Amino acid sequence: MKALKIFSVACCMAAVGLTSCIGDDNNNSSTGLTPSQIATCLNAVRGSHSGKMYYYAPTTKNVNNTDSAEVSWTITTDSTMTIHDFPARALAQNIDSVSNAGKELRAALQAAPDQDIECYIGFIKNSPIYWLINPKAPSYTVKTSDGEHKIQVAFYANNTYSSGVYNTSTKEFSMEIVEGAIYMDGNRTSYLTTDTPIVFIKK
Repeated sequence: MKALKIFSVACCMAAVGLTSCIGDDNNNSSTGLTPSQIATCLNAVRGSHSGKMYYYAPTTKNVNNTDSAEVSWTITTDSTMTIHDFPARALAQNIDSVSNAGKELRAALQAAPDQDIECYIGFIKNSPIYWLINPKAPSYTVKTSDGEHKIQVAFYANNTYSSGVYNTSTKEFSMEIVEGAIYMDGNRTSYLTTDTPIVFIKK
């Protein structure tokens, strides 16, 4: 239920600009926290975590259908986090399934191997602990009928919808990132039919 509530909030969000740029390795998150407060936030969430990842998996009968996967993530410093073995199929679910080119790309990305996603983070609140998540765009090499292509998936960055929260009192730990665009051979495409939230809930 928690994941579904987070999904419903994400679906109702107003349109916001995609600020994740291909190849942008800068963490521009601003924070009003002191170094001491940031250190306290890091100490509370540092380490390896595991849980469920929830994502949209539309079907012909239910466009709001969701699926899930077991995932883990590691927060190592006050500016870095890694999501391990992120399933590529979760990024393919909302690709255009009407055009032949879209169908091919969707199938190719669904079959792509899982990979780690490196993220920049920045703590901006300490009660509850709250941080922005800026995922680096993962790259995939896929083959379709017109040849081999480099696919990159960009996420929202420096945006409150791409963030994590940990409540030290209830021990509730959740995160969300938003898939915002698909690039093919360096060019932005229209294959992604909607900006797509992906929710993580720690066990």
